[in-house]
Amino acid sequence: MQYLFVKHSHMLFVAVTIILFNLRFWLRFSRPEKPLSGVLKVLPHLNDTLLLFTGLWLMKITHFTPFGNANWLGVKILLLLAYIGIGIMALKAPPRSAKANTGYVLGMIFVLTIVYLARYKPF
Repeated sequence: MQYLFVKHSHMLFVAVTIILFNLRFWLRFSRPEKPLSGVLKVLPHLNDTLLLFTGLWLMKITHFTPFGNANWLGVKILLLLAYIGIGIMALKAPPRSAKANTGYVLGMIFVLTIVYLARYKPF
């Protein structure tokens, strides 16, 4: 029962993270002259903290260890770090610039790969 609660909470926070990243990027794209609201600057940090917490809790419950008994998890964590870096680049770059657009596309590719690894655990 605890596992399902933590797993579904983690999946909810993943969905919220993806939605917030897209919302922030596309708001900046559509209205580059208007700064993001304070809520959209703070909420992602709160959500990502809960995402990290539930991810660590899942590791404790399942006894998965990155590059130990779950190589896919190690790759997922490395991709997460790359996503964070590229996401920062995309959101700090001038809106509609090649750097912002490339960062967004790469960030979404990283997210899709992370979701694939979590879903199918290929190795």
